Amino acid sequence: MDKRHTELSPQEQMARRESLYQSITEHPGLPLAEVIARIRKELLLTLEEMSRLTGVSVRVIHSIENQQANPTLATAEKLLKPFGLRMGVFR
Repeated sequence: MDKRHTELSPQEQMARRESLYQSITEHPGLPLAEVIARIRKELLLTLEEMSRLTGVSVRVIHSIENQQANPTLATAEKLLKPFGLRMGVFR
């Protein structure tokens, strides 16, 4: 967790995750870059922590969040899977 924030209780962590999932569900057309940034910021993760959780380098995560890179499907899945999310196609 980012050192600028106090440690969250397990209940607070779950509440944040539920709020995040609700927000993403309500906006199914969000660009992947925005979803990744929301995940990281809402769960109070540093780039380094997100990198350790997903196996994707800090540089790649940063580039995706700033819309300077388009991830492969495999990379997108790596970024979403630890949070119980996956890619989909919607009409």
